[in-house]
Amino acid sequence: MELRDIAAKIREAVERIETVGAEYAKAKGIAYQFGKMREVVLAMEMKKHLGTNANKSMEALCSPKYISHLEATAIAVEEEQKLKASYVRWNSQYEAYRSFLSLEKAKMKLV
Repeated sequence: MELRDIAAKIREAVERIETVGAEYAKAKGIAYQFGKMREVVLAMEMKKHLGTNANKSMEALCSPKYISHLEATAIAVEEEQKLKASYVRWNSQYEAYRSFLSLEKAKMKLV
Protein backbone atom coordinates (compact mmCIF):
# COMPACT_ATOMS: atom_id res chain seq x y z
CA MET A 1 0.00 0.00 0.00
CA GLU A 2 1.38 3.38 -1.00
CA LEU A 3 1.49 6.42 1.25
CA ARG A 4 -1.06 8.33 -0.85
CA ASP A 5 -3.46 5.38 -0.53
CA ILE A 6 -3.05 5.46 3.23
CA ALA A 7 -3.56 9.23 3.28
CA ALA A 8 -6.76 8.79 1.22
CA LYS A 9 -8.00 6.15 3.67
CA ILE A 10 -7.27 8.50 6.58
CA ARG A 11 -9.21 11.31 4.89
CA GLU A 12 -12.12 8.96 4.26
CA ALA A 13 -12.09 7.83 7.90
CA VAL A 14 -12.06 11.45 9.13
CA GLU A 15 -15.01 12.32 6.88
CA ARG A 16 -16.94 9.26 8.08
CA ILE A 17 -16.13 10.05 11.72
CA GLU A 18 -17.55 13.55 11.24
CA THR A 19 -20.69 12.30 9.48
CA VAL A 20 -21.38 9.34 11.73
CA GLY A 21 -20.43 11.35 14.81
CA ALA A 22 -23.08 13.97 14.04
CA GLU A 23 -25.69 11.26 13.40
CA TYR A 24 -24.68 9.46 16.59
CA ALA A 25 -24.96 12.66 18.64
CA LYS A 26 -28.44 13.31 17.29
CA ALA A 27 -29.54 9.72 17.92
CA LYS A 28 -28.13 9.84 21.44
CA GLY A 29 -30.11 13.01 22.15
CA ILE A 30 -33.30 11.42 20.87
CA ALA A 31 -32.76 8.27 22.93
CA TYR A 32 -32.08 10.40 26.01
CA GLN A 33 -35.25 12.40 25.43
CA PHE A 34 -37.33 9.26 25.00
CA GLY A 35 -35.86 7.86 28.22
CA LYS A 36 -36.72 10.99 30.19
CA MET A 37 -40.21 11.20 28.67
CA ARG A 38 -41.02 7.71 29.97
CA GLU A 39 -41.86 9.11 33.39
CA VAL A 40 -43.92 11.93 31.88
CA VAL A 41 -45.97 9.53 29.75
CA LEU A 42 -46.48 7.27 32.76
CA ALA A 43 -47.65 10.19 34.93
CA MET A 44 -50.02 11.43 32.23
CA GLU A 45 -51.50 7.97 31.86
CA MET A 46 -51.86 7.63 35.66
CA LYS A 47 -53.88 10.86 35.75
CA LYS A 48 -56.51 9.28 33.51
CA HIS A 49 -57.39 6.60 36.06
CA LEU A 50 -59.15 6.58 39.42
CA GLY A 51 -58.32 4.62 42.53
CA THR A 52 -55.21 4.00 44.54
CA ASN A 53 -51.78 4.90 43.28
CA ALA A 54 -51.00 1.21 42.81
CA ASN A 55 -54.13 0.78 40.66
CA LYS A 56 -53.34 3.94 38.66
CA SER A 57 -49.79 2.75 38.13
CA MET A 58 -50.89 -0.69 36.98
CA GLU A 59 -53.39 0.80 34.52
CA ALA A 60 -50.84 3.30 33.20
CA LEU A 61 -48.15 0.65 32.72
CA CYS A 62 -50.58 -1.39 30.62
CA SER A 63 -51.86 1.53 28.55
CA PRO A 64 -51.31 1.43 24.78
CA LYS A 65 -49.73 4.89 24.84
CA TYR A 66 -47.11 3.86 27.42
CA ILE A 67 -46.36 0.59 25.63
CA SER A 68 -46.01 2.47 22.35
CA HIS A 69 -43.62 4.91 24.02
CA LEU A 70 -41.48 2.04 25.31
CA GLU A 71 -41.35 0.50 21.83
CA ALA A 72 -40.28 3.84 20.33
CA THR A 73 -37.63 4.19 23.05
CA ALA A 74 -36.26 0.75 22.20
CA ILE A 75 -35.98 1.70 18.53
CA ALA A 76 -34.24 4.97 19.41
CA VAL A 77 -31.73 3.21 21.68
CA GLU A 78 -31.10 0.56 19.02
CA GLU A 79 -30.36 3.24 16.41
CA GLU A 80 -28.07 5.04 18.87
CA GLN A 81 -26.10 1.85 19.54
CA LYS A 82 -25.74 1.05 15.83
CA LEU A 83 -24.37 4.53 15.17
CA LYS A 84 -22.06 4.27 18.17
CA ALA A 85 -20.65 1.00 16.80
CA SER A 86 -20.12 2.62 13.40
CA TYR A 87 -18.43 5.62 14.99
CA VAL A 88 -16.10 3.40 17.03
CA ARG A 89 -15.30 1.34 13.93
CA TRP A 90 -14.35 4.38 11.86
CA ASN A 91 -12.35 5.84 14.73
CA SER A 92 -10.45 2.56 15.13
CA GLN A 93 -9.81 2.40 11.40
CA TYR A 94 -8.48 5.97 11.48
CA GLU A 95 -6.11 5.10 14.33
CA ALA A 96 -4.90 1.98 12.52
CA TYR A 97 -4.15 3.85 9.31
CA ARG A 98 -2.50 6.68 11.22
CA SER A 99 -0.25 4.20 13.01
CA PHE A 100 0.56 2.44 9.74
CA LEU A 101 1.42 5.78 8.11
CA SER A 102 3.73 6.65 11.01
CA LEU A 103 5.45 3.29 10.67
CA GLU A 104 5.95 3.78 6.93
CA LYS A 105 7.38 7.26 7.48
CA ALA A 106 9.79 5.89 10.09
CA LYS A 107 10.91 3.18 7.63
CA MET A 108 11.59 5.85 5.00
CA LYS A 109 13.89 7.72 7.39
CA LEU A 110 15.93 4.56 7.98
CA VAL A 111 16.53 4.00 4.28
